[in-house]
Amino acid sequence: MSAVLIVDDSPSDRALFRHLLTRAGFEVYEVCTGREAMVQARKVQPHVIVLDVNLPDTDGHSVCRALRADPDCAGVPVLMLTVRDNEADVLEGLHAGADDYVAKDADAEIFLARVRRLVRYRQMSTVAAMNEGLVQVGRLLAGIVHEIRGPLSVIRGNAELMKLTLGDDDASSQWIEPIIRSTRLLQVRLEHLMATVRTGPSDLQTIDVAPLVYEAADLFRKGADPRAPKISVITESDPGLPPVQGDAGRLLQVFFNLMGNAHDALQAMHGEGRIVARTFTDRDDQGDWVKVTISDNGPGIPKVHLGRIFEPFFTTKDGGSGYGLYLASEIIQEHGGRLTASNGDHGGACLTVWLPIAKTTEPG
Repeated sequence: MSAVLIVDDSPSDRALFRHLLTRAGFEVYEVCTGREAMVQARKVQPHVIVLDVNLPDTDGHSVCRALRADPDCAGVPVLMLTVRDNEADVLEGLHAGADDYVAKDADAEIFLARVRRLVRYRQMSTVAAMNEGLVQVGRLLAGIVHEIRGPLSVIRGNAELMKLTLGDDDASSQWIEPIIRSTRLLQVRLEHLMATVRTGPSDLQTIDVAPLVYEAADLFRKGADPRAPKISVITESDPGLPPVQGDAGRLLQVFFNLMGNAHDALQAMHGEGRIVARTFTDRDDQGDWVKVTISDNGPGIPKVHLGRIFEPFFTTKDGGSGYGLYLASEIIQEHGGRLTASNGDHGGACLTVWLPIAKTTEPG
């Protein structure tokens, strides 16, 4: 649900705009002063700010300039409210950084059309910025992986030659096999890393989900700061799970990111806790699924944010990018599944990955 912040000191005007916007499916927040506008804009991160020119503590143009100077709010579109035919207000508002304007007494459909256009603009611009960032990360990662692959292949190749030369009866062979196993594992994980930033369609293959969840948990444990308070990562899986059609690298990215979000929530609360990743099957009216739930015993997700956490660049975390969950959701949708969020009955957040079970081909 898209959020709109109304900044207007007139109760009757706020009531009118609130009625129009809520009826059109928007989530509405209201303030009546410029000072409150800055605080609320940082807090709720609206898709659009509807800003009156005349406010009791300042003018709307000053508020607009302050928004544009604030890194947390600079990208939020501003729709200025003006008096009809007041060209001076319109011009000053545009110079202050407003994205559009509308007369207070404009037709309701005109007002809503301008709000919807700015919402779409906000969504497209944030996704474009995010994609550009990912391109740069992908180039950097591809270079790093390329530099590692060569020496790793040499290590593995020489280890396999040593094994053949020495033979299985040689006592030194016991040291060679772990080297070969480890290099094979590293090569697989490098391929998974490359898949996390690969552009284009996903490389879908028939895979088992549970081993990927275990791999993500193992990587997460090994990457944790040993000096930090203890946060345990527990993996559980039902036996005999059916396979799914998936891109192993991208799914690994999703599981790893979800564990990272749970870890951050626990650290922000008290620094200790538990993350449980459980893999099992389920069925609903849309089909049969392999589900992965990643839950924690942290503070949970505020209800006001549950409907927005998968939006690009929406974050309530200090220093957060706001596109990790959006990317995870997009990846799972590419797999024909979905990513949902809820709070546990006894506290904590639960993110659920739904992946359709692979269709088996009957022998002809």
